[in-house]
Amino acid sequence: MVHQFFPKWYTGTERFALNLAKQLQKMGHFVEVLTYGWKDNADYTVQDSALIKRYTYQNIPVIAIKHVKVPDDNFFLLNILDESLEPLLKSILSKGRYDVVHVAHPLRLGTSIETAYSLGIPIVLTLTDFWMICPRAIAVTNQGQLCQSSEKGIKCINKCFSENDRQIILKRVKTANEVFQKVNICSTSTFFLKNILSLNYPDPKIKVIRFGKDYKNIQKNKRIYSKDSEITLGFLSTLQPHKGAHILLKAFNQIKTKKIKIKVFGHYFENTEYYYQLLQIANHKNVEFCNAYQYEDFQKIFDELDVVIVPSIWWENSPLVLLRSLAHNVPVIVSDLGGLTEIIKHEENGFVFEAGNTESLTAVLEKIDNDPRILNTIKSQIQLPPRIEEEAFEYETIYNELIRKIYPNR
Repeated sequence: MVHQFFPKWYTGTERFALNLAKQLQKMGHFVEVLTYGWKDNADYTVQDSALIKRYTYQNIPVIAIKHVKVPDDNFFLLNILDESLEPLLKSILSKGRYDVVHVAHPLRLGTSIETAYSLGIPIVLTLTDFWMICPRAIAVTNQGQLCQSSEKGIKCINKCFSENDRQIILKRVKTANEVFQKVNICSTSTFFLKNILSLNYPDPKIKVIRFGKDYKNIQKNKRIYSKDSEITLGFLSTLQPHKGAHILLKAFNQIKTKKIKIKVFGHYFENTEYYYQLLQIANHKNVEFCNAYQYEDFQKIFDELDVVIVPSIWWENSPLVLLRSLAHNVPVIVSDLGGLTEIIKHEENGFVFEAGNTESLTAVLEKIDNDPRILNTIKSQIQLPPRIEEEAFEYETIYNELIRKIYPNR
């Protein structure tokens, strides 16, 4: 189960769900994806007072459901459970004869956890962001402050919402506690996110499982650099403020570069104001906006890039573009937040700068610009991320352990 899915939605969590589903299918398992048809209105039929359609994406069968009248964003952000979808979810899960429900993101379809629990189906919950703790999902307050704890909802009320929202926020915290009690096991891809969850919810059953990559079509970038090499640096993410593209562009404006040019890949998803701000900041001829990219374009993109940057100003968990860069043997610059520094060590297998600090990032860019040969050393020390087969095997082991507990003679 995932909050949104291909082909319309294709960021990190959706890719995690797709990659894992495809690999489990290769391993001989029957896999279906259940998703919410967010901003998708075509070809639905009415069932159990809701809407449903079935389709196939890359040989994976998908069930998409949604409300007849879709609530607004705030409804989904503030409510983990939604009783109106329960009859349809119960119909789907009871007829499917599923052994395990694996929730890749509980947004919009958190009720599937309650429903699976009521039917006695084991539940695995993978957390890729902070939504179970933070209604904003990014653990950053309205004032731009990083936030480690909701303080049982009180900090949410004081910093991001208001007294008018007190009851719904406190109910949300209570519901999250109850949901964690019904989940058999949680997983995250970093110890950082595991620790944040443990800080907010006592004794959640959390296992760290690193995201795996599909190496089938990956060819390593083998470029070697001289002192005079020109460098192409890539930003590949959504163009939203917390992803930090403005930090990169402001830092780039501060260096007198001769060797570096920047390519910005990504879509602004209706945030036109921020996108136009980026265009105004990017007053350098060596900055190119390349719009959104497709997963299938990765090989060509990484063939053309020398460095990738993740300048986020929120606690990133384990962005798939970072792992993909390393799989292609392309060095990465990251901000010093969240799980990023579990993967990247400064001047060992990449570069780290102080999040939000343009001068700190400028210093890294100038170091590369002054002598690109440092990238040769970095590339020789990159450790490849796990393979998707390794990740799927870990989850398969968990599924089997849960099934054996329920069906000991199976």
